[in-house]
Amino acid sequence: MISRFADLATKVRLFVDGRDRSMTLAGEIEVMLTDLFDEEEPYASVALAVASYRPGGGAYLYDGEQIAKMLMPVLKCLEAAAK
Repeated sequence: MISRFADLATKVRLFVDGRDRSMTLAGEIEVMLTDLFDEEEPYASVALAVASYRPGGGAYLYDGEQIAKMLMPVLKCLEAAAK
């Protein structure tokens, strides 16, 4: 289980740092958040926001900077859990 936290932390770090903000990576993050945390808040809310991500945002959609801000606290928790 710890390696899954580390894997998710790596993916989230790529997104937060802006190195990869692809729809593919966002989809992987969403699925992993849902799998690891089920309906546990605040992870469920962040997973829902990530599902609404589109580069550049749009009506009812989040852009990369908005998602990165939402993922920062999640990243801190994941990195702590991965240790």
